[in-house]
Amino acid sequence: MFDIKQITALLLDAYDLEDPICKDLGTPTNDIIQVNTLNGRYALKLYTVTARDEIQWEVDLILHLLNHNAPVVHPVKGKSEYLNTFAINDEERIGVLFKWAAGEKPEDSRNTYTLIGKAAAHIHKTADSFTSSLPHTKYDAAYLIDEQLERMRPMLVESGQLQQMTDLADRLRSILNNPALDYGVCHMDLKPDNIHINGDRLTVFDFNSSGESWRAIEPYRILKLSDDYFKAWLEGYRSIRPFSKADEKAVAAFGIIGDIRSVVWDLGLAISSRGEPLLRASDLPRIIDDWLKWERDRISNH
Repeated sequence: MFDIKQITALLLDAYDLEDPICKDLGTPTNDIIQVNTLNGRYALKLYTVTARDEIQWEVDLILHLLNHNAPVVHPVKGKSEYLNTFAINDEERIGVLFKWAAGEKPEDSRNTYTLIGKAAAHIHKTADSFTSSLPHTKYDAAYLIDEQLERMRPMLVESGQLQQMTDLADRLRSILNNPALDYGVCHMDLKPDNIHINGDRLTVFDFNSSGESWRAIEPYRILKLSDDYFKAWLEGYRSIRPFSKADEKAVAAFGIIGDIRSVVWDLGLAISSRGEPLLRASDLPRIIDDWLKWERDRISNH
């Protein structure tokens, strides 16, 4: 919990805001403070990661996207810079203030996922011209598969799943070796939780997971949700830029690869994991059985 009076005072020191009223939204990863003022509504994002270069890379990417009219959230420059350091609860937290995205989280529908597909394509197309000398995460096979399995290894051994998971990882890694797959900067978490829609206008936010990866990773959650929604996403995406048949086929593999990272977080094993773990080693046999079924139904037979 935060001392809201302290947050308010720190905001006034860092930004030109008029009578801010703050509210902690209790978000699960980074902390988000809703800020209502006489001259607008904002979201203060307090990062749990401490690597300043990574946060600066994220802000630089968003500014690049904005300069090319991508539908993304606007960061707000403070009295000196976009990144500000706040001393909160005896620790230093880097914060970035963003304009509140107009509208609200959308309901699941074909129209929603068509718009998300268009937004993903616009972001990918614009990000292809983004360059930075700052270090940032690359979501390659070493990170998405090897590192995650290493984090899970003790629990995989405990649950008797190490060999099955190792064999599955080898098969997934071979899919990623296809040089035809599109690779570049992705949002990495582009879903209704991270967008607002106002009329027919969509705004994407929460870029803290963004980085370089295979573009086929972007819609994997949508495929797992609904084949029809995935088709809508493809229609929206392909109205802006190509998404090849090879990329379309690879999305199913990311239905497992992306899940691995989520399960590591839920097991409390990720760097960014917070709170009590949502999963235990005893859950792994069921989870891996589901992955193997997905592989048989959606990857091996296609």
